[in-house]
Amino acid sequence: MMINFRFYLLALLCILQSSFILAQDDMLKLLNQQDTLSGKEFVNPAFKTSRIINLQTAEVIKKKLFDVKISHRFSAIGASSNGTSSVHNLWGFDESSDIRISFDYGLTNNWNIGIARSKYYENYELNTKWKFASQRRNNSNPLTATLYFVTTYSGKDNFVYTLDNPSKQTAFNRHFSFVSQLILSRKFSDRLSFELSPIYIHRIFVEQQDQNESFAVGAGGRFRITKRMSVIADYVFNLGEYRKINNKNGIYNPLGLGLEFETGGHVFSLMFSNAAAINETQFVTNTVDTWTKGGTRFCFTISRIFNLGKKKKY
Repeated sequence: MMINFRFYLLALLCILQSSFILAQDDMLKLLNQQDTLSGKEFVNPAFKTSRIINLQTAEVIKKKLFDVKISHRFSAIGASSNGTSSVHNLWGFDESSDIRISFDYGLTNNWNIGIARSKYYENYELNTKWKFASQRRNNSNPLTATLYFVTTYSGKDNFVYTLDNPSKQTAFNRHFSFVSQLILSRKFSDRLSFELSPIYIHRIFVEQQDQNESFAVGAGGRFRITKRMSVIADYVFNLGEYRKINNKNGIYNPLGLGLEFETGGHVFSLMFSNAAAINETQFVTNTVDTWTKGGTRFCFTISRIFNLGKKKKY
């Protein structure tokens, strides 16, 4: 099996693409985007960080800023695809379904690149994010629009990769998958923000009854309760017959709910989700737990931004 054109194209996009935040110590100031272009002031960012719960946001970090994220997902609180949690594993808290550490850097004020490693399927990620439009206060541009691309390599050895005795190159290629997203967001008020994101996923190798290409639509929002605390939520709806919710294949749509706290230098999120994985290629296509049967798990994310450039005086 020769690696196809789509492999090269998506890999090139991921290498060539992906900013948000002004260089000051306080996170509120870092997130306060007050740029001006021809007298048209931009709206402050709709979201605090680059991710809601499962979904990416349209936000990027600004030039020479470095974003470190640590994300953790415990096992299901109740019944899950792997069994039933109980007091013996503290209802999922003794185990982790996924742990992810990511590093993102602002090449320009609108273009980020990043790398990440996650436990689930031993994934290594190379990603890029490019914001090509920003919402303006006079509504001449009502939306913020961003493109996000990820190339994922799974380090996990799977015997099905080599059942047909492929060449070494073909077996290697089967570890790759690709994600492309268009993210559209709008800040409706100082309290309410919303986004919509069509998602395309291509996996080089899938099980016989599955599909290499998957399409989904994600939606998410943030509602600020106090100056430093917000309610966050997101949902991904899988398109296509194979991944219809509650179908015979047992694949469900990911839903996340949580609280987000801004603590001056960090953004700290406490969440619940039925998605065991954090990487898009897994949680979009292969969420096998459901909220209605106890498949929810507790999750948290810590985000810290560092200024690697010379501080400016404002």
